[in-house]
Amino acid sequence: MEIRQVKYFIEIIKTQSYSMAAKNLFITQPTLSWNMTKLQEELGTKLIYQVGNTVMPTTAGSLLYDKGTQIVNDFEKLTQELGDASLHPNDELTIGSNAVISPFFMPLIEGFMSQYPKTSLTIEEDGSIKTQKKIANGELELGVVSYPIVENNLNVEKNSHHRFQYDAYVVMRADHPLAKKEHLSFKDLKEASFVSMSKDYVLWHVLQTKARENGYQPTINFLSNSHEVLIQNILKTGAIGILPIQLQSEYATEELVWIKLKDKMKPFDIVVVHKKEAPLSPTAALFLEYIINNK
Repeated sequence: MEIRQVKYFIEIIKTQSYSMAAKNLFITQPTLSWNMTKLQEELGTKLIYQVGNTVMPTTAGSLLYDKGTQIVNDFEKLTQELGDASLHPNDELTIGSNAVISPFFMPLIEGFMSQYPKTSLTIEEDGSIKTQKKIANGELELGVVSYPIVENNLNVEKNSHHRFQYDAYVVMRADHPLAKKEHLSFKDLKEASFVSMSKDYVLWHVLQTKARENGYQPTINFLSNSHEVLIQNILKTGAIGILPIQLQSEYATEELVWIKLKDKMKPFDIVVVHKKEAPLSPTAALFLEYIINNK
């Protein structure tokens, strides 16, 4: 049974006439009659009968008319709601990320914007930890974040073609006493003064955890969520920081050195997260599909 057939049936009952119903529906009377025959065969019961020129419903037909009218009205209302412009991909979308990791996905984001130019995309900048919490709480639909994933109710999606990740390095002035070292461990940094991202960022937690593992509480003299501000503070104060090596190309200066950590740390994967069992808006779904499935 199709909605179209139910609409045909309702019109026949309303007009009590095949010819009038066909005229109102803008179809031929033979087409209408054929559809009613197929509908009754499919349902296995007689729905209408004709006495003279008047078409009447049977008891089964009366039931279909009452229930079918509600179904058709609901269907038309649903169609109208789905056709609302606010649900179309010509919409606004806000995703969570930050200036450290969003550049990894920027070519894909630019590709999405090129394919869907009427979409307005905003990146709400926060650390990966805070972004995950926003997604988990339903404040945002999507986030581009780095591992570890600390919220349990998130789906984690990885790009099908690339593995996006970053490595944490020690950053310091070239005249720092440790600057000549080829490798450093957190044990070597016990007496150091640090600058750091805030606790909303993964690297703050890395610094705290690795320092505790080596028996000390790190001395953090300056916090900022801007890697540019952190770099400037390192240059001015002689402090050190733990930052992604992928930022090095942005600060190509002989005044800074980037030293690899020899502590056992895997690269930090960068992924897209969304809340489990929470349907995405059409625009968010389009964005997720594009980011995950394209090169």
